[in-house]
Amino acid sequence: MLDASVTVLPGIGEKRAQAIRNLGLETVRDVLLSFPRTYKDFQTIVEPSQVEIGVEQLTSGKLTNLTERRISQGRRLIQGQLDGSLTLTWFVYHKGPGMSYLLRKLQKAETLWVYGVAKPSLFGAEMSSPEFFLRAPRLGLMPVYPLMAGVSNDQRIRWVEAALKHVHELPECLPEKIRGARPGRAEAVAEIHFPKSRSRYEEARERLVFEEFFLFLLGLQGSQEVRSGIAHKPDGELVKRYRARLPFQLTKGQEDALRQVAADMEAERPMRRLIQGDVGSGKTVVAEYGAVKAVASGGQVAMMVPTEVLARQMVKRMKESLEPLGISVELLIGNMKGKEQERVRAALEVGDCDVVVGTHALITEKVNFKHLSLAVVDEQHRFGVRQRSALLGKGNADLLVMSATPIPRSLALTIYGDLDTTEIRELPAGRQAVDTRLVDPARRDDVYRYLVSRVHQGEQAYVVFPLVDESEHLDLKAATQEMESLKDGLLSSVRVGLIHGQMGKEKEAVFEAFAAGEIDVCLATTVIEVGMNVPNATVMVIENAERFGLAQLHQLRGRVGRGNKGGICFLLAYNLTPHSRDRLNVVRTSNDGFFIAEEDLRLRGPGDLFGIRQWGQPLFRLADLKEDQDILTKAALQVKELLETHSLAEYPELRRELERYEW
Repeated sequence: MLDASVTVLPGIGEKRAQAIRNLGLETVRDVLLSFPRTYKDFQTIVEPSQVEIGVEQLTSGKLTNLTERRISQGRRLIQGQLDGSLTLTWFVYHKGPGMSYLLRKLQKAETLWVYGVAKPSLFGAEMSSPEFFLRAPRLGLMPVYPLMAGVSNDQRIRWVEAALKHVHELPECLPEKIRGARPGRAEAVAEIHFPKSRSRYEEARERLVFEEFFLFLLGLQGSQEVRSGIAHKPDGELVKRYRARLPFQLTKGQEDALRQVAADMEAERPMRRLIQGDVGSGKTVVAEYGAVKAVASGGQVAMMVPTEVLARQMVKRMKESLEPLGISVELLIGNMKGKEQERVRAALEVGDCDVVVGTHALITEKVNFKHLSLAVVDEQHRFGVRQRSALLGKGNADLLVMSATPIPRSLALTIYGDLDTTEIRELPAGRQAVDTRLVDPARRDDVYRYLVSRVHQGEQAYVVFPLVDESEHLDLKAATQEMESLKDGLLSSVRVGLIHGQMGKEKEAVFEAFAAGEIDVCLATTVIEVGMNVPNATVMVIENAERFGLAQLHQLRGRVGRGNKGGICFLLAYNLTPHSRDRLNVVRTSNDGFFIAEEDLRLRGPGDLFGIRQWGQPLFRLADLKEDQDILTKAALQVKELLETHSLAEYPELRRELERYEW
């Protein structure tokens, strides 16, 4: 039953099953192993007059003095009093006449339960945009799950409750000696969803975090090959011609990276190197250099990137740089005609293609190389160890991994334990830092008027929304509704393209049109693709910026100002707590991605260091690299001991779980 489709769970038909694949939910097992991202403390209900400032609390009382007034185009403010002592406010979008849907709903409440954080105001305590309930919620620690448009937390709770009827089928994957006194796997999974107490929760979490770290590190260390590599030739005429054609001076960081890559590629030991460079630091030059060096030694090169849009952009750049040197470059992606794919695969097999740029299409069984000697993986965090190994399995290749998501040095060994690391810290000459501004939402219309003025000067812009739960419980408008509102209102004089999570291939078409200049403003509910290179894009507006991770915000703003004009990024935050203001000020005042990564680690709340959960590819389901260092250390010691003293063949269930585990 664990491997049955999610359609066996209540309220999930085929259409919804397709949609929630974006949350990683395809089977009953996936639902059980998709853990809460946090909990709401519904253990006690306090009186409205007794709420503490700055603490999330559940309170209830009689709702009075309910009013609604218009504050700007389509935006309204709803206010009321709870037992006459706690002010409640909500911001809503309602363009038409009459009352908003939210006001009509609130008017039905005789007693209202609200959950939120109170802050001081002129008239006593106030809760802004609290979650509310017309009936008393179930008391206890309430799980809160990752959501997407059209999926509410209540629905996810119902799916988990149904899936938990089969939790006893989850096999124990940790050997008894390693598990020790920790709770069993099935028991821990049941407890993490609906904890009976704080202490039981802590025990269950420790067990599951240890399991995640253990499997992750075992997969990393078990994937390392102990074989000799290819000793590429020292730099010759072809590399000299490539260097001579570069239209810019390399930075010291780039020169250092090239020297390290040269030493690795010329050695017999296989190169396993990570190039970490900030947004716009010029990592692609290092990949091009490696490609030229490989081809000069008679080898072939495969470069794997996470999206088809990036593949097309990268192949265009590679063709411009390498084809004048006589190096052939091809594209291989899933969205190509069958005959064209066959032509490229045939060229790779006989050696008529030197460099291929592609997506996951590169690691299918149909792709074979005559002599693959260099594999390049761009945006490492979007691919797993298994995918990386699959590409390396196409030949006895050196590996060059590139990442524009800087990671604190304290964690690099953990995440990239099997790779040597190079950092490129300087930006190329002429590359300007992005002007980043934290803007009061009251000036939102001014921001969009400025964006339109830049578009009318021939430039392009992005507007980014977080992926949200489309419900009145959150102070986030349904993103697609808000996008349509912008398109018909403040952005009606420019060409707008919309992208949201429910789109399939149309998403690629919109990205292509934006890159080609056929669209002026790209509006997206999901994050703009890492590496999107549109030099004409100069303005970015990030709605609900407080919902994003710092590293992610830094990545996003790196999409603008990539040409000869400077970029500007506006951060609009509607729920600005002192903590979120501190976080956003880090991005506002610094353009150093490495510093921002360190601050993200120091300041962030629950969530993932890279903001990868928003990218749709969490590094860990539950573990936190900052909070769980002690557990990580224990797991690393146990992995080392296991690999030194035992064979994985002795533990068939552990091996099976390792094969299922997605890095």
